[in-house]
Amino acid sequence: MDEKKTNGGSQELPPLKASVVRPLTPTNKAIYEAGKSMLIESVSTGREFCKFMIGTAMSAIPIYLGLLKFVLPEKYVPTLKVGLLALIPAILFLLSGIIFMLGYFPEEGRASLDLPDEIERERSSTVRRRQRISVIGFTVFCVAIMLGLLVTGRMLTIPRQGIDTTTVKGTQPVAPADHSQPGALHPPAPDG
Repeated sequence: MDEKKTNGGSQELPPLKASVVRPLTPTNKAIYEAGKSMLIESVSTGREFCKFMIGTAMSAIPIYLGLLKFVLPEKYVPTLKVGLLALIPAILFLLSGIIFMLGYFPEEGRASLDLPDEIERERSSTVRRRQRISVIGFTVFCVAIMLGLLVTGRMLTIPRQGIDTTTVKGTQPVAPADHSQPGALHPPAPDG
């Protein structure tokens, strides 16, 4: 009994035939190479982004703490509440760096090279996983930046107690001019 392929059991599918065969043009070849490159690099691009963001997030911690030291008065001792508030952005920078580390870790290859469908599933799974991790890590990083800016702005409002604003470091205070005496506004001209 000869079984025929049917579409939904009611119609017979016609055989596939190539209608027009053309030689591979340089444009088609370039498009094919671009697609091949995108497919191959799709896994490494996410990994390289995570690697870059690990360094960026970890570098943001000392930069933020240095900015706080610059903004705060010299002998300022924060309360527990203010100190914890000031540490939240640094902790978030650290957390985002750890999230990006999870995206950078190598994965165990489980696909068989004899099965292209299995390789494609593994590649897609890896790309989606790194994309999720990158979005989460970048979101935490952006929240840390925003909180860092808010905390730094708040720290600018702390009064500068103990700082004499009438003198500048390395200079002597100048006595105000006495306008009650004649000639105080204009010094006498030198004799000559």
